[in-house]
Amino acid sequence: MRKSLVAMAALLLSVVIGGAQVRPLVAQAGIQAAPERIKKAALAMFEPQGYSIDLDTAAELKISRVLSSEEIISYNTAHWTNPPVANCRRVHTFILSPADQAISVTMLWDTACHADGWWKTWRNPNEKDIQWMQTALADLKARIEAADKRH
Repeated sequence: MRKSLVAMAALLLSVVIGGAQVRPLVAQAGIQAAPERIKKAALAMFEPQGYSIDLDTAAELKISRVLSSEEIISYNTAHWTNPPVANCRRVHTFILSPADQAISVTMLWDTACHADGWWKTWRNPNEKDIQWMQTALADLKARIEAADKRH
């Protein structure tokens, strides 16, 4: 009886650990373009939504936009037990690294806010956020490929 309980516990633990490893925490895509072109296209894609450059290095582009007062009030109302936040920014980070015949682009989505006298950053990707980032990367790749076909 004890051996069967131990075996069952081991099986359940392996399922939990295995299930946790299946879901990605970031979005990735392979894009056949120079890093500068990828960063330029990403910025052009997000600038109309109010995003601007926070950081631009050889391997990383970080862009952000200020959250509206309404978005901040909504967050503070929904999370009233936490210290209130202010000066929040939605941050998208594109990490570029060489891959076989392409550049591997990893996208991260953060929210940075001033709260309790400190800057706090949250990265809690859920399935909806990861799907949105995958769609954004697919759109980015499609824009670059469409531009290549025009030239």
